[in-house]
Amino acid sequence: MKNNYIQKIIELRKITKFSIKLCKESLKKTKWNIKKSIKYLKNNELKKKYNEKLYNGIVYSKINKNKNIGVIIKVKTESDFITKNINFIILLKKIINISFNCVNIKEILNTKINNNKSVIEEILENKLMFKENIIIYDFVKIKTDYVNCYNHHNNKFSSIVGIKYKKKYIKVKNKIIKNITKNIAIDIIANNNLYKKKNINKYYNNKKIDIFFLKRINITLEEYLNIFKKYIYIYDFNFLKI
Repeated sequence: MKNNYIQKIIELRKITKFSIKLCKESLKKTKWNIKKSIKYLKNNELKKKYNEKLYNGIVYSKINKNKNIGVIIKVKTESDFITKNINFIILLKKIINISFNCVNIKEILNTKINNNKSVIEEILENKLMFKENIIIYDFVKIKTDYVNCYNHHNNKFSSIVGIKYKKKYIKVKNKIIKNITKNIAIDIIANNNLYKKKNINKYYNNKKIDIFFLKRINITLEEYLNIFKKYIYIYDFNFLKI
């Protein structure tokens, strides 16, 4: 009988990757039922760990192919070791892609992502592999006529900005709009107080634009301000940081 218990502990450990101590405790609580023990561990130990406070991590933003939805996800970890791992980066990109169709973190976590596993199951498996805690800490989504984003090179800051066209069929070069909105997204991160401004459109209508920026996108200051006054306005914007 003792050998049977040991085999069950070994089997549960192999399935869940939990410590022998936790496997033994969960089996005792479930009267040595492996299926019930797996469920117990996922509903107790994993979720308990999932809610711990963490102080490192990564912030990442992306826009969809139609450029009308932008998302930012903040993932917190115990250290920066995880955020530099290629397997974790692949998982994060998959999570970002499914988040375009989600409205909050809970919906993201419950969405199936790989082999019929939910996002939370994938995250928790990564947690076990890395032996560090991982949580999706924050999520921002903007949906409008056109969205752009900016990720700082260290992935500690990220922003998104969405605009609406004042005239539905306005013919403004995509490259100009792309560069203008990218510049705004960068400004949102560079200027710590900018995201607090209530009238951001007025700010950009009167902003003194860097002459090198105007040359780079090949328009004059008059043309730049004209685009804001006549054709577009900033619908929404946000930024997250670790």
